[in-house]
Amino acid sequence: MSDLLFLTRDRCLLCVEALPVVAARARRRGHILTVVDVDSDPGLRDRFGNRVPVVLVDGEEVLSGRFTAAEVRRALR
Repeated sequence: MSDLLFLTRDRCLLCVEALPVVAARARRRGHILTVVDVDSDPGLRDRFGNRVPVVLVDGEEVLSGRFTAAEVRRALR
């Protein structure tokens, strides 16, 4: 089981599309998913800028931008 961090921001349409796919896979695989708005943390905002959604597994970036359900399955084993 891994810790997943889903980085989003207000009014991000890609994030709205991606979150349910990531959340469903996380549940199936027993991961702990935390959703964070990058604008709530200056360090995250500086590091990721406008590049959301981003998924980190145990601190390592595994997905970003537009990704497919198949890519989510491969990244979140």
